[in-house]
Amino acid sequence: MKRLCFVLMCLCFVSPLFAVNLLVNPGFETGTTEGWGPRFGAGAIQVITSNPTPHSGNYCVRDYNRTATWHGIWQTTNWVGKLTPGQVYPASAWVRTNTNEKVTVALTMQENGGNPTPRYINVGTVQADNSQWYLVSGNYTCPSDPTEITFYIEAPGSASCEIYVDDASLGQDDELLGLPYDPQVTPENVDGSAGTPIEVSPGVYSINDIVLSFKAGRDLTGANVVNPAIHHHNIYLQSGLPNDANMILIKSLPQVSLTDPLQSFALASLVPPIKLKQGTTYKWQVQMVLQDPNGVPYPNDSPDNIWGSVWTFKTANAVPAITAISDHMLLVNGNTSFTITATNVANNFRWFKVVGNPDTAANGETNDIMLTDSGIYSGTTTKTLVITGAAANGSDDARVYAIAYNGVPNATGTQASAPSAARWFWAPRLMNLYPFETVNVVDGVKVTPDLISGYDMKLLSNDTGPDVPSLDAGIPPAPGIAGNAFSLKFHNPRSSPADPNNGDTQYGAVSQGWAGAYKDITISAWVYNSGGSNWNRILDYGNDTNNYMFLCVNPGSVNNAVRFAVKVTGTEQTVTTAANALPVGQWTHVAATLTDTTARIYINGELAATSTSMTNDPISYGPSVNNWIGRSQWGAGDGYFNGKLDQLMIYNYARSTVQIGQDYLADTLKDYVCNRLIYDLGNYDTNGNCLLDLYDFASMAARWLEDDRIYPAK
Repeated sequence: MKRLCFVLMCLCFVSPLFAVNLLVNPGFETGTTEGWGPRFGAGAIQVITSNPTPHSGNYCVRDYNRTATWHGIWQTTNWVGKLTPGQVYPASAWVRTNTNEKVTVALTMQENGGNPTPRYINVGTVQADNSQWYLVSGNYTCPSDPTEITFYIEAPGSASCEIYVDDASLGQDDELLGLPYDPQVTPENVDGSAGTPIEVSPGVYSINDIVLSFKAGRDLTGANVVNPAIHHHNIYLQSGLPNDANMILIKSLPQVSLTDPLQSFALASLVPPIKLKQGTTYKWQVQMVLQDPNGVPYPNDSPDNIWGSVWTFKTANAVPAITAISDHMLLVNGNTSFTITATNVANNFRWFKVVGNPDTAANGETNDIMLTDSGIYSGTTTKTLVITGAAANGSDDARVYAIAYNGVPNATGTQASAPSAARWFWAPRLMNLYPFETVNVVDGVKVTPDLISGYDMKLLSNDTGPDVPSLDAGIPPAPGIAGNAFSLKFHNPRSSPADPNNGDTQYGAVSQGWAGAYKDITISAWVYNSGGSNWNRILDYGNDTNNYMFLCVNPGSVNNAVRFAVKVTGTEQTVTTAANALPVGQWTHVAATLTDTTARIYINGELAATSTSMTNDPISYGPSVNNWIGRSQWGAGDGYFNGKLDQLMIYNYARSTVQIGQDYLADTLKDYVCNRLIYDLGNYDTNGNCLLDLYDFASMAARWLEDDRIYPAK
């Protein structure tokens, strides 16, 4: 086979028809950040070699200390004058984040100096997390009016996550330029790698089933599909890796059709067949060898031939990987299941139940339980774990995860994947009930009990005085609540001048990390608003100012509206009622629910606000360390709640509109509330009682046959 060294290749690259990657240091293989920087100097970037493993080569880049969604990494080059106006340029990058949950990462071109200016052109987006590398890609058409164009990558889905970038590209469109295009490498695996590792000796694997395909350059005159000047194609591959990085001519394919551009061949069909290394990134390239007017092909080193882009693919790793797992689940009649997606080499599977925290070398835990097909579990050695007949009282609730194996688990030479993400399953039920009827002292701290799960609430103050929330005889007008004698008062009036022993910082705290950390949730309570400042938290469970769930009054201004919000990795999503939903000086029943992407707020048993775009959920940031009642993650800038609470309840599922209404009616013993979710009576309901009754009929009958018509003149 003929070798083509990189020196010769570089001579060919100067051809204006070569679709070069225009970016400086696109794969960071200089070992430096040359050509790159943090966007507008915000945050920082560094070249790294591990954690995570680069997408290819030895290096990738880490973008960290971000504090806004537009913070990211950019090329410091101004592309005006380097890109041709009207030309389409494919752009791409391999990205991942440091988050367990997926967040949006975007590849964007910023154009300054045009009309309007600036313009932000979204080239592509992808949902990325820390489990693998993801390709974000698209096409960018260069305009003629900007004075500055920049290439950058940001994370609109998170203001704080770290972004990792490798193998970025900005180049010309191969197909439009008449170059070889549409490269395909098969078989492709679920993680984007190619081929199937075969064990050729103990612990040694090779890839024998790679098929390379591409399409021949187009006829730019439009007379044919394929350029008629193409005589044949030379295919070059780094087949000698890891010892020899040169491109080697491995195959010549004749171009026999002017209507079918597809070219394809298997490496196994070559003599001798080419076997590739596992887990290795290979470059390959196609040279279109043209023919002179007499039909004679030019020599391989002729400048009249056309070189295509350098393409890459990564072969599959013999170490299996789990690329996806079902989401957290609520049991349905005691049943549910979880399914993983794994790379092709995985041929054995095991499921585990978490005890404490998932076992890792870092935390030193080794007590997770390997599940077997017994009791409520089946499918414990397959991709799908099935739970059947789990207890309705939650005693079987658990977190589970899977490990995939290439070989027999625990046998010598067997390769094991990293554990999948751990997933909860829960029996749907009331998780917490704080009736606020008693206060006990535990280790010198006042505590009020949770009657369901024992997540007792500490009564605290964030100042130096002894003041903490206290029981109060003022209770809601809810005779249906048996034995209700007290509520819990938070005395945080923000007095002026302030009481030196009362910093208006009374609050409650729940120490259990998984309290409130559910996929779906309902929070309900009777609330007495004594008047307060902005952002008064009724409840705020979370870790910091980037990850939390809250229910508050006076969001942004003292308007007595109610807001429910969930914020994950810096992105907050909310639903808010109209003003005065929680008036000062009276008891109001408040409930907030979240299921799937729908969040709702109910006031006195009736639907008051809905959002259908709440993709965040509390489980995404769990377990949490700051589970507070009456206090904000943002500190004293958000006033502590000033008022009273009673019958605080948290469910691990979203109660329906009917159930919320019935909860309120059970407390108040009233006759009805209106179902605002389905209410459509409109002007027919003249007395506003959510019922078309005799009064409404009489109102209509009193004006029977009245008309507001205009008739012809007599």
